Amino acid sequence: MRVLLRPVLVPELGLVVLKPGRESLPVFHRGRVLVEPEPKNMRALPSGAVPAVRQPLAEDKSLLPFFSDERVIRAAGGAGALSDWLLRHVKSCQWPHGDYHHSETVIHSYGAGAMVLCWHCDNQLRDQTSESLEQLTQQNLTAWMIDVIRHVMNGTQERELSLAELSWWAVCNQVVDALPEAVSRRSLGLPAEKIRSVYRES
Repeated sequence: MRVLLRPVLVPELGLVVLKPGRESLPVFHRGRVLVEPEPKNMRALPSGAVPAVRQPLAEDKSLLPFFSDERVIRAAGGAGALSDWLLRHVKSCQWPHGDYHHSETVIHSYGAGAMVLCWHCDNQLRDQTSESLEQLTQQNLTAWMIDVIRHVMNGTQERELSLAELSWWAVCNQVVDALPEAVSRRSLGLPAEKIRSVYRES
């Protein structure tokens, strides 16, 4: 958890007083805390808990073929690493459409990705295909991939992964050819390629 607070200076005593609020108190129960100036991108935020970092690359649909490429998944650790990551990060059934959820969960592989389902939903959804399942596994695959790459690039969870870092990771892992051409051009700062009309000779 990160917290944005307005300090109150008490220069006579050489103290700085912070009033975090009840929801932000857990930050101060863990020992030392890091204090740094407010970044420019947080100036408009109110005091209190800072929302989790948004990952723009996770919302970029042009990267879906890259994240679901078999060689890219292997370079990130493979299907087993994805399953381990899901078990660490997802604590309950991810299928939102069920009326009943069993307390025990399993990893349900679907396409290139996977999801966490309870025993009941796993039995219901086995051998089924749907757009909702595809979307859920794609979200998991993308979140895992971004987390793995950010960790390799020595980035903290409080930082968004840049396209340049993603591209560098792809180069280092010899999967850069899996990046769509439009994404590679954007990463290199090149303009989007214009599609020219084809004229037939008369």
